[in-house]
Amino acid sequence: MNEESCKISQQHLECSEGFYRENVVEELALQRAEADASKSTKSMMQILQRIEQTDARSDEESAEYVASDHEDEGDELDSDDEIQEDELANRLNGIDLDNATEVWNRLTTAEKEEFQRFIENGDIVEMLPEPNIWWAQEYKVDLVQPAEVQSQQETKLLDACPKVVKNISKVSDILHNVPSPALRHNIANVLAAYSFVYRYFLGDLHEHVLETADCLLSICLNLKNSSVFDTEQMAVSSVIGECCNQQLPTQKETAAILRSDVQTLFSGPKGCGKQYRRLFLLSALSDVHQLLSKAKREMKQADSKVDEKGTTSSSGCKMNIDVPDLKHVDSALLKKCIKKLDFYLAYARSQYF
Repeated sequence: MNEESCKISQQHLECSEGFYRENVVEELALQRAEADASKSTKSMMQILQRIEQTDARSDEESAEYVASDHEDEGDELDSDDEIQEDELANRLNGIDLDNATEVWNRLTTAEKEEFQRFIENGDIVEMLPEPNIWWAQEYKVDLVQPAEVQSQQETKLLDACPKVVKNISKVSDILHNVPSPALRHNIANVLAAYSFVYRYFLGDLHEHVLETADCLLSICLNLKNSSVFDTEQMAVSSVIGECCNQQLPTQKETAAILRSDVQTLFSGPKGCGKQYRRLFLLSALSDVHQLLSKAKREMKQADSKVDEKGTTSSSGCKMNIDVPDLKHVDSALLKKCIKKLDFYLAYARSQYF
């Protein structure tokens, strides 16, 4: 399915609008270090001004002009942009720029509509800060390392990657036959979904685990319904297709990015020797394992409080009312997926991989 064919439903648009509003308006303004505050505020203002300017230019382009009557059109547009920026700054003056709701309420109806259009056409993705992609960083571990002390190179590498699950089983304890080489293709489907979700949530996978897990399962058919894939390319293309089906924003380069990410996660960090060849794969699968395990615990807590704070979905699953529109997560599926990830981790560490 071509990414260009994706259409945004009103229901998902409302969900995406809330997510991006928080990330564009709040996340850019909310920094972990006070030293970055002024830079963050400037970035947020630039985003809001871009929304303002885009809406203004759309209005200008929709009008009919006679060339001879508009020799100074460029200068007039520049002047209009400056006026709009000043007007936006005045509206935001004195409010808490860390408060996404407060900022949103100061935007005009036209600006909010333009924000929605940015979500629909995917341009909103370009306005978000780049997440720190841990597998895309450069690492170097010399072949000769101290025997008993972890070197700084190793520490940097291991600290950057998600922690690998402890006590990984032997594949022979789970499967008595030799695993099929095609198992790699199913893992590729999980990795491609992980890559998309990691980027989609700007690396904050564990902040809202139920929502993140729901998104992951919606596009990972291998985990969702045990789909199998004949090739790695089919496994990655499946994720792109499900993104379109779920009205998740993609761009022309999304497929190439996911393919590259899957290859990197399979091959491991360059320049770090065979010892760390499996590290990226084990770390990524462990991150998914941790995410779904946390979601399972939160689901259990939500079930225990359903009379006070929860509701019941159409499928009969108890859901946390504080997490909007969960369509794929339920306790039984999470338990099944965690077991499957246990097997994938065992396979990734075995001699068969």
